[in-house]
Amino acid sequence: MFIPPLLRPSITILLLTIFITTFAKDQTRVKRQGGATVLTKAWNEALPGVPPFWDKYSSGPYGIVIRGWQFSRCASEQWTNYVVNVSNIVIWPDYPRFPGPIFFNVTMDVNEDLPIDKIEMDLEVRHAVNGKLNSRGWQVIPCQGWNLLDGCDGVGSCRYCDMLDKCKETVKSAHKYVNAEDFLRQNKLCPPPKGHWTMTFSKIFTIEDLPKSFFGPLQSNEYWLTFNFTDGKDRKLGCARLWVDACKYHLQDKQQKCLKDPNAFKDFIKEFSSQAEQIRQRTSTTK
Repeated sequence: MFIPPLLRPSITILLLTIFITTFAKDQTRVKRQGGATVLTKAWNEALPGVPPFWDKYSSGPYGIVIRGWQFSRCASEQWTNYVVNVSNIVIWPDYPRFPGPIFFNVTMDVNEDLPIDKIEMDLEVRHAVNGKLNSRGWQVIPCQGWNLLDGCDGVGSCRYCDMLDKCKETVKSAHKYVNAEDFLRQNKLCPPPKGHWTMTFSKIFTIEDLPKSFFGPLQSNEYWLTFNFTDGKDRKLGCARLWVDACKYHLQDKQQKCLKDPNAFKDFIKEFSSQAEQIRQRTSTTK
């Protein structure tokens, strides 16, 4: 299969995955109020021409903002021969908010042909908990909203069984966002063929995408998300982990108090850097 040189390093396609459902079709235009807030400005920069909807949102005045994140490989990669090697995940824009737009740049290498009939994704979410004597651990958040027949999808679900279908639906509308009609016609991207890919997954999150219990006090600001992809049988296709620091905020908070609160991401980076330095020191002493 011939891939044009300009497209080899990075093919940007709007694929809807992880928490990924189609964007609501019945968007209603909302009149702008005087004095654009920081949230409105960020929305307009990310999605020019798409009217924000939260000024008259009826489900509640609160949302969450991701204050920091860090990609990590799965420990199982040491003993599992995954078909897809995910090397990095980047979240943008800075401080993405819910409700609102969020984008994931995923860099990966596909080493073998992927299944063309079915790809499933399992999601595990853990939140930080403090135990006795200031001990620290990570507790699994139970799944919500499973389909009673096959245990798939639904808001708060931990299992997504139609990833290929969601991919195909999105590729059909990709011409609206990228100038690669010939490439899309000549190449099957659901699933991606063998090679090195950088793809952009996008989603407009609304309050309906969050568990109903979210609008109580947050259990924790820190979360580990683990994504496992399989063929629906016993074959493991890929794995990736993402640490995020989230903060609950008021949609009309112009002072951005949430971002000024103690930031777990800063502490995480300090700890991460400290561990990396210890590893470097041990490596240098053994040489």
